[in-house]
Amino acid sequence: MRLTTTALRQTLTAVLLALCTALPSAAENAGAVAVVENLHAALLDIMQNAESLGYAGRRDRIAPIIEESFDLQFLTRFAVGRSWSDLSTEQRNVMVDVFSRWTIGHYAARFNGYSAEQFETISSKPARKGRELVRTVLKINNDPGENVSLDYLLQESGGKWRIVNVIANGVSDLSLKRADYGAVIKTQGLDSLIAKLNGQIGEFETAD
Repeated sequence: MRLTTTALRQTLTAVLLALCTALPSAAENAGAVAVVENLHAALLDIMQNAESLGYAGRRDRIAPIIEESFDLQFLTRFAVGRSWSDLSTEQRNVMVDVFSRWTIGHYAARFNGYSAEQFETISSKPARKGRELVRTVLKINNDPGENVSLDYLLQESGGKWRIVNVIANGVSDLSLKRADYGAVIKTQGLDSLIAKLNGQIGEFETAD
């Protein structure tokens, strides 16, 4: 049976509507990807200017990007784990502060040089609980064998997409922190964990 022009248009319209309904929101995907790519652009910037900036310069330049890109309060709460509910408001604030400073310092210390590395976004897809998974790769020395896969899990917070986990070569950074922090709190207490993180921040500052 040959379709009339009107019937053909109606059929095509129905197909397009079905596809639009089935696909995830392009706006949400674009927002999550933009957060990751903005972070990568900032990391490349401090890498390319690592020597002239020094550690303090890299830290100060990347700090606002980290604070904007990551849900640092969520990350702190998850990393502390079950002990979070036992903390006072003051203790929580102190923990969020030291975790945030540690995260900023870690990135400033780690991305301390440039050898033609490049970040590439691979894909973005919806994840559980309304989150978004953005898959990327860090290309190193033009050698595929040295590439690092970096997957970012993001969720909406305050109307913005923010990173709540980084998975490097299949290993969840947040899971590692939760296990490490939990062990220290259980055996030595929260003050020891805070002292440990402050000590590592001091090491970041003197590593250059």
